[in-house]
Amino acid sequence: MISAHYNLCPLGSSDSPTSASQVAGITESTGSIIEVLSKIDSEGGVSANHTSRATSTATSGFAGAIGQKLPPFSYAYTELEAIMYALGVGASIKDPKDLKFIYEGSSDFSCLPTFGVIIGQKSMMGGGLAEIPGLSINFAKVLHGEQYLELYKPLPRAGKLKCEAVVADVLDKGSGVVIIMDVYSYSEKELICHNQFSLFLVGSGGFGGKRTSDKVKVAVAIPNRPPDAVLTDTTSLNQAALYRLSGDWNPLHIDPNFASLAGFDKPILHGLCTFGFSARRVLQQFADNDVSRFKAIKARFAKPVYPGQTLQTEMWKEGNRIHFQTKVQETGDIVISNAYVDLAPTSDTSAKIPSEGGKLQSTFVFEEIGRRLKDIGPEVVKKVNAVFEWHITKGGNIGAKWTIDLKSGSGKVYQGPAKGAADTTIILSDEDFMEVVLGKLDPQKAFFSGRLKARGNIMLSQKLQMILKDYAKL
Repeated sequence: MISAHYNLCPLGSSDSPTSASQVAGITESTGSIIEVLSKIDSEGGVSANHTSRATSTATSGFAGAIGQKLPPFSYAYTELEAIMYALGVGASIKDPKDLKFIYEGSSDFSCLPTFGVIIGQKSMMGGGLAEIPGLSINFAKVLHGEQYLELYKPLPRAGKLKCEAVVADVLDKGSGVVIIMDVYSYSEKELICHNQFSLFLVGSGGFGGKRTSDKVKVAVAIPNRPPDAVLTDTTSLNQAALYRLSGDWNPLHIDPNFASLAGFDKPILHGLCTFGFSARRVLQQFADNDVSRFKAIKARFAKPVYPGQTLQTEMWKEGNRIHFQTKVQETGDIVISNAYVDLAPTSDTSAKIPSEGGKLQSTFVFEEIGRRLKDIGPEVVKKVNAVFEWHITKGGNIGAKWTIDLKSGSGKVYQGPAKGAADTTIILSDEDFMEVVLGKLDPQKAFFSGRLKARGNIMLSQKLQMILKDYAKL
C-alpha cells in the first residue's frame, strides 16, 4: 500500500508558485490530502473508494502510460554537490567519522549513498510526466508516497551520469492513483543506481485498474520487538533551507505564506531530507560508514517534520537487512515507516578492496624504484636523506602501504609501514599516484586540492617529486 506523504509538491510546476491558479490548486489539494489521510486503513494503505466507477477510456488511458519513457537526461556533479547534500542531511564536523562526507581532502572521501536520489529526482522535477500519453496530472495533488534506491557500486566522488526514466506501472488505489517511476542512472554503459519513486495522485482513482504490482519494491513492517539501536538528530531551523540547495526548490519548504496556504503552520522539511538523515544513521551504526556495503534502501513516508524538531531513528538488525522507522521525538509521530536498508556482508566488500600488497598500479612503480635504487641508491640517499611512508588508497580504503627509505645505506624500498619513524607520510589514491608519476598531476596542486595528504616534513615532497620523475619511468 502507498501512504500519502507530506511532500505535497507541484512536481514539474512553473518557477512562479504564487500564481492565482497554483495557490487555488494547493488550497484545494490540502482538503483532498486530509480526506485521503482519513481513509488510511488498518494495513497502512489507502482504502478503495467503492463509490467510484471508471470509464473504459480512463482505464485504457492509464494502461497506455505503462512502459512510457521520459526523455533521457544527464546529471553532472562535483564534490561540492556531494558535500552540500551531506550537510543537508545532517553530516557534521562534530562527528570525526563524518569528515569523509564533507571534506574533499579526506583520503576516503565518499558520496553518501542516498545522494543517489538527487541524481534521479530530476525526472520528477522537469515536468516530463505531464507529457506522457494517458496521464492527466494535476501536479498540485501529487504526493511522494514511497522511495526505493539501489546502488550497484558506490557513487563516484564526482561525475556525469546519464539517466533513463520509465513508467513501470500504474495502480488504482480507489482514492487515488499510484504511479511507479523507475529511474536508471549510468556511467557510460555501467549501471550505477536505480531509483523507484512511488507517486500518489490524489483523487484520480476508481478507474478499475489493478491495485498491486510485482514491479513495486515492497515496504516491510518492522520487527515486533524493541529496537537494537536508537539514534537521534536535532535538525536545524535552517535544515530545509540547506537541503533545498541540492535541487528541490519547492517553496513549501521555505516560504511561510506558501506553507500556510497548504495547511501547515510553517514550512516543512523535505521527506527525502528525513530519509537521508535516517540512512546516514543506519550506515554509521551498522556499517561503520563504509559506503561500499550499502546496497539498497526502501522507505514509506507518513507524516511531516518541521525544521528544528528532533529525529529519532529506531533500528533493528536482522541479518544484512536493517529495518528502521523514524519518529519526531517531541511528538512521538512516526514520519518514516516500514523502512529498511540492505547491507552487503563484510566478506563481500573486503573482496573488492585490494589486500595490502595486492597488485595496484602503484605496486609496479614501487617495485621499479626498488630495482633502480640498487644501482644509484647511495647517490640518492645523499641528496634526500629521508624516509617516506606511503598509504595508497583504492575505493576510499587503504589498499597498500610502502616505505622508501633514503636515509641509510644505499636506500631501500619495501612493502609495509616504516620500521622506524617516517619523516613524511603521504596518502593518496592509486589513480592519483599514477597521475603524479606520469606528470599529469602536480603534487603541490594535488596537496592544496586535498587529493594528496601529507604528514611530517611536507617540504621533503619536493625531493620526492625528483625521485618519481627521474627513477620511476617504466
